[in-house]
Amino acid sequence: MANIYSIQRPVEYYQVDLTRKLSLSMILNLAILCSRKQGEYLKVGYQETDKWGLGWVILQYDVKILRRPVLGEELTIETKAGEWSSYFAQRGFYFKDAAGKVIIDIDSLWALIDLEKRHMVKLPLELVKPYGGNEQKRLPKMVRIPKIKDEPIDFDKPYQVRFLDIDGNRHVNNSKYLEWMVDVLPIDFLKEHEATGFSIRYENEVHYGHHVDSQVVMGDNETRHRVLNGDQTAAEAVIHWTPADKK
Repeated sequence: MANIYSIQRPVEYYQVDLTRKLSLSMILNLAILCSRKQGEYLKVGYQETDKWGLGWVILQYDVKILRRPVLGEELTIETKAGEWSSYFAQRGFYFKDAAGKVIIDIDSLWALIDLEKRHMVKLPLELVKPYGGNEQKRLPKMVRIPKIKDEPIDFDKPYQVRFLDIDGNRHVNNSKYLEWMVDVLPIDFLKEHEATGFSIRYENEVHYGHHVDSQVVMGDNETRHRVLNGDQTAAEAVIHWTPADKK
């Protein structure tokens, strides 16, 4: 089908958690890998955006998980650019098993930033048209993530941003926020529950040497998360869960 790009990958040992299933953060990393390879194939990859002094950043992911693939399982990851407006672009991803069944469905919202001035810029037609998709004045809304307000925090853990947390856009890689969010959860909870989906929104950049706090409020079938950089919200998310024996 036109404008659809795909890669095939086995689930590797370093990509799974203790359940031997693809970790939540690695879902995002594999989506980015597929996106990057499409950009290179279309000759509008990072080498081209670097010439403009620009970098693609993700503003939000909405992820639905039918099941997580297991160690050694062969995956096909498909991506297709969606609609785009003056400043924002949407992109979808499908993770398919060997039978061609979709097991993970991702919607994502992207923007381009000036790598020196650190602000969003209008999307150059030269960098978006090769992907296909249609220009729209307004894009469909992403999932609304419920905020943590003035309520007790169930678990809280501090982190210092390391060199290896930073990516080529000179800020914390988007998958690291999800790692911090999952890591704050009790290990017994993670052993006994399986994620059925999540939405994560990135609000403010975090850079090398910063100290952040990962906080979570536990619910019956969801956990609400935020990563704070001082008094500023860097990212927030909601993860939906089901008991592992029911998945």
